[in-house]
Amino acid sequence: MQKKLLLALCAAGLLPQTGMAEVTGAEVGFHYSTFADADANDMNKATLGGALEYAFAPQFTAQADLSQRYYGLTNWDGTTFTLHGSYRPTGEMAAGAFVGHDWLDNQDVVYYGLEFANKVNNISYEAAFTHFDSMGKNANGITLRGGYEVNQQLGLGGRFDVVHGQGNDNYRISGTADYQISPGLMATGELGFYDGDGMPAESFVGVGVKATFGNNNGVTFGGRGLQDFLPGL
Repeated sequence: MQKKLLLALCAAGLLPQTGMAEVTGAEVGFHYSTFADADANDMNKATLGGALEYAFAPQFTAQADLSQRYYGLTNWDGTTFTLHGSYRPTGEMAAGAFVGHDWLDNQDVVYYGLEFANKVNNISYEAAFTHFDSMGKNANGITLRGGYEVNQQLGLGGRFDVVHGQGNDNYRISGTADYQISPGLMATGELGFYDGDGMPAESFVGVGVKATFGNNNGVTFGGRGLQDFLPGL
């Protein structure tokens, strides 16, 4: 799987860019998150991932995401792959659907859903509905993300997620920030709360670095899948 990840991250430089069909954006990054509580700070997650966006025509694009994750407390590792297809009525607006697969500790989760993204001046936002299916057990999730470009270097935003399944609601809410170190290279941070299975909410913190490529400074849609929802687990 690591070989597949490296191939996906190199694809932006290898695929032909002729005519209307071309690579429009790509990104690769590393992210680390952990719970802030001293009794739970061994529950951490390290993520290495990348994404590639390809335009078949001015209004039709496809995006592929691939992430590898490592969980400190359990010594688990997991892989997530997502394929998006979208229609772009304008240059900044995209509506589409996605399908993906999570592999975590010998368990599989298949997921699919609908998503929407847009940018108006300095404000960007996206929303997604996801249905999860794991060995006949089902859950549904809602994701909302937004960001505001304070200036050319600093961006502030937020994220809200809820997953409902088997009678339990799981929530994640956080504030985010990114700072452009140099053109195409960005440091990221996140501070939030996670409330799962009716247990008291736990605070978590995340930091990372991300490199973006292409005319769109990266890709349109954020990550999907159950492992993307879990902070530091």
